[in-house]
Amino acid sequence: MGSNMNNGILKTASLFIAALLFIGNSTHLRAAEREECAICGMYLDSYARTRLEISFVDGTTRLTCGLACASEVINLNRSRIKGVRVADFLTGKLFDADKAYFLEGSDVPGVMTYTSRLAFSSKAQALTFQKEHGGRIITFDQALTDQLKDKE
Repeated sequence: MGSNMNNGILKTASLFIAALLFIGNSTHLRAAEREECAICGMYLDSYARTRLEISFVDGTTRLTCGLACASEVINLNRSRIKGVRVADFLTGKLFDADKAYFLEGSDVPGVMTYTSRLAFSSKAQALTFQKEHGGRIITFDQALTDQLKDKE
């Protein structure tokens, strides 16, 4: 009877250890599946409303948490870039950066920078947000230029 009891305890302990290992591995896998910023490594799902997607002529893309990190990628790869998409700050949906209205210097904290630069897909939305949060409305090119100056 003692032998059967020891076997039962060993089986229970083995199952418990296996369960712990499985839980640990599945948690690790879930964390590894989260997309990260190409520059700083922050999880992009936390920055869905400020992220950028940079497409290259070779078909690859790089994702960043915000304009500060994207400016590094863009500055180093200008001749290889096919296009840039930004997330609309209100919806998180990506759209062509050249069509964006950026609100620079609002009271919303910046992402990886002191000066916030938030993209909006319509000028009306940018103006409405500006009335409540301050800042100035600029183009993507101006926002990128200003961001690169901030890094100097």
